[in-house]
Amino acid sequence: MPDKPKPTSPKKALVVPKTDVSQDDDKSTRRFVYYMIALIVLIIIAGGALIYWLAGNFVTQTNKNKAQDKTIGLLEQKKRDLAELQPNYDKITAPGPNGKSQSASILSAQPENEAYKDLIAMVERMGQDSGVKIPSISKGSAAATTTTTTDPTSAVIPYQISVSINGTFAQVEDFIKKTENSARVMDFVTLSIGGSTKSGPVTTSATFTVYYQPPADISSTQKELE
Repeated sequence: MPDKPKPTSPKKALVVPKTDVSQDDDKSTRRFVYYMIALIVLIIIAGGALIYWLAGNFVTQTNKNKAQDKTIGLLEQKKRDLAELQPNYDKITAPGPNGKSQSASILSAQPENEAYKDLIAMVERMGQDSGVKIPSISKGSAAATTTTTTDPTSAVIPYQISVSINGTFAQVEDFIKKTENSARVMDFVTLSIGGSTKSGPVTTSATFTVYYQPPADISSTQKELE
């Protein structure tokens, strides 16, 4: 009969004695692994932040370059436009036959502010030319704005004046006609007359609407692209 194999006893696991030195080595190894993991995570976070910062700066600088290119293009276009408009500007600012330029006439018709003192002087001068007396001139409340634009600062602003006029009917009529042809735009509104006959003296009170237009806001509206 063949010999039966002898039963083998199971191998015993190697038991490492847990000494103080081995336990300290295990702790040191674990700490080293943890530190390395934390360092790797920190490096990844710092790298991501650096990439984000570099990408943000790149986008910002790119937008600044685009804005500068656009600004340069607009300035060059303005330069060409100014060169084309220069002859027209010279034409309207050159003195005319009466010594007054077109631009000055336009500002006289519709100044940039109320120009109330100049208006009083003009009304009194027209009164002298018509032979009437102007006892008083008073400024009334502002009338409703008749012309508006997209820029509120360039809207035409009207206000009213009341003028007392003493003279004959013909003189008063001549004065009213002069206001219609005056350098300053004056819209006739009302006229009240007190007197007995057309040939005798009359006392009148006339109301006119005058206008002014503040200069338009031409400040630059350019800004950097975002």
